[in-house]
Amino acid sequence: MFIFGKIVDQLDPQDIKRLVENQIQETKSLDYKKELKLSQDKEKKEFLFDITSMYNSDGGSLIYGIEEKKDENGKNTGIPENIVGITIDNLDKLFQQIEDILKANTEPSVSIIGLKHLKVDEKDILVIGINKGLGLPSMVTFNETNKFYRRRNSGKYAVDVFELNQMFMQNQILKDAAESFRNNRIEKVRSLKVFPNLEISSPLFIQIIPFSFQNDQVLDLTNADTMNLQMRPLYCSGWDHMFNLDGYANFGVNRQNGSIITSYDQIFRNGIYEAYTGKIVQLYNTSTGIAINKIDGAYLVKSIVDKITDGINVLKNFKVMPPYLICLSLHQTRGAVIYDASAWSSTAIMANEIILPPLLLQSLSVNIYKSIKPHFDIIWQAGGYAKSPDFTF
Repeated sequence: MFIFGKIVDQLDPQDIKRLVENQIQETKSLDYKKELKLSQDKEKKEFLFDITSMYNSDGGSLIYGIEEKKDENGKNTGIPENIVGITIDNLDKLFQQIEDILKANTEPSVSIIGLKHLKVDEKDILVIGINKGLGLPSMVTFNETNKFYRRRNSGKYAVDVFELNQMFMQNQILKDAAESFRNNRIEKVRSLKVFPNLEISSPLFIQIIPFSFQNDQVLDLTNADTMNLQMRPLYCSGWDHMFNLDGYANFGVNRQNGSIITSYDQIFRNGIYEAYTGKIVQLYNTSTGIAINKIDGAYLVKSIVDKITDGINVLKNFKVMPPYLICLSLHQTRGAVIYDASAWSSTAIMANEIILPPLLLQSLSVNIYKSIKPHFDIIWQAGGYAKSPDFTF
């Protein structure tokens, strides 16, 4: 979805002009369209093929209102020639029409896209950004079409049975690989094979695993310490940074014993982001003088939401885009209670580990707290509540 290093929402008219002036060729993730027509069935079908072909490949951007150069046979070359614009009578109505067509005629539904309207030299340009799909490939179902499309550099093509089978298998392989990374990483960290001086009394792991982590990508992290990345470790007031075998990390240490690492944020070269803190359960003396182990519920929720937000912003700096799998897990929780200001008589948590199922985030525009609220409900239910409180951030 990146054009000149920008996501669709960040594009401006000059970016469109640069594409034409520099004659940027179409690619697997960039497609120029002279017109946008959605009134006829064949036009809707072609539109759906264009969208799903990118969704089923690596994602990308469709730009409407750009005329391409023609070859000697009058065929489009994929090289932009002129900004001609499209006709838009009612922008809100057009956006709603696009979303309705996609929702009603794709399965699984391509429901999250980026729409950007630009005025370039008084001409209307529409850019549609499409994320790479995570999960099952999307089929066009319009008028019982029932076809799957993908893209290559030369354009879209219908998928045959063999490739379709590979697409279904690949998505399951991705989920299995993400789960394998998660489990192996947690075991490695908790057994002190990553940081031998790590606080591990009651760990919290937050892992943001992008769909692209298996694509052999290697992020250039050489300037990470000068990029002002928002990588403040959880549950600490000060921190330092270091390069390590896995990539780049910020870490906080124990105030009383500076040799013990209490929290860290790690970005891996393959685009995975991990945040860790080693002590979410704290000793607390009640007003009656009873010492209990507690988890501060409100602080836990805010910390997780803020950290996922910060982690995604760091990944955007390195052009690692959605979809992401968000993995949360809490460890050594048995016997702790959840402190909740509205009703803090939580029963003791019986589970020693709370490993929550991966959460799929398909877009940068989703509300992080609302998306993850069901996971917070599970944590609260482990402490005897019916659900977590409704927090406002």
